[in-house]
Amino acid sequence: MVGKIIGDKVILEGKEASKNYNKGCFGILNGKLTLHLVEACYLLEKERIEVGKGRKKISLHELMQYAVDNIPEFEIKYLVYRDLRERGYVVRMGNDFLLYERGKRPPAEPAFLVKAVSERATFSIKDVSSWIDEAGEKALLIGIVDEEGDITYYLTKIFSMSGKVNESEYEGEITILHDRSIVFDENLMEELRKGFIGRDFGKYVELSLMETAYLAEKGAKILKNREEMDKKEFLTHVIEIQPDIKGRLKVYKDLRKKGLLPKTGFKFGSHFRVYTHAPHNTHAPYLVHVVRSSYKATWAEISRAIRLAHSVKKEMVFAMVGKKIKYIRLKRITP
Repeated sequence: MVGKIIGDKVILEGKEASKNYNKGCFGILNGKLTLHLVEACYLLEKERIEVGKGRKKISLHELMQYAVDNIPEFEIKYLVYRDLRERGYVVRMGNDFLLYERGKRPPAEPAFLVKAVSERATFSIKDVSSWIDEAGEKALLIGIVDEEGDITYYLTKIFSMSGKVNESEYEGEITILHDRSIVFDENLMEELRKGFIGRDFGKYVELSLMETAYLAEKGAKILKNREEMDKKEFLTHVIEIQPDIKGRLKVYKDLRKKGLLPKTGFKFGSHFRVYTHAPHNTHAPYLVHVVRSSYKATWAEISRAIRLAHSVKKEMVFAMVGKKIKYIRLKRITP
């Protein structure tokens, strides 16, 4: 029996309908088998069905052209769908794809929501956050199709981090230089060494503006030209040098509350490398990059960041700063 194109679906009847549903769980079976055009193209490519338009059978080329005309970014969706099917997974069509764990099929619940995206699409942290919400209890898998048709998959989730580095209160004097600070106060230096804050040069400890701002909130005094600066004056000075300090500081303080120790991630192209324990006992398992909810980039930039994190045995986490902070991890996987 030849499947008939009706709108953006292909309707199949007879033995072929139940056969294709039972072997691979394609389409929706309700007396007749209703196939999405993506599914129909795959089955036609595999020579498991024939498709007709009017009274004429059509080729895979013709069906694909019809699908391109009727489904936005059909070729991107098709490549991801085809790849997952070729890997042996059951994939059901929704607004995107519903992916089942290997060996499972309905009536089991799908394990993943899959988004098919072109490498040329814009990465939007707000969109990614919305996709995670849309996935609900399912995991979110983003399949990025490059210009050669290869696919990179990113497992994406709201990420929870915690550590065992305690916070403390600090007393003593910190001297502002320009884009960093310095501590000669012996007692404060000792506390900073215990807390792994700043860089110890023996006779003094050097601090970043981020660390200085944090310590000021924890009780330390800020001096400039031997006179104490109030917090407002200090913040004005810092913003002139580092305009995005407020967002970064918000994340820095939140990480500290979670028992984590953020240090600069400049060498790794991110804002922070983050330790869960004392730095001399372990490496930093996370890279955290602070972004606004309006943050956009190319997928090539995101791919580069994730690949770099993986190469140094770290996980790439984006801290999206709004009223609350959302930590979003993207991890490359092979399905």
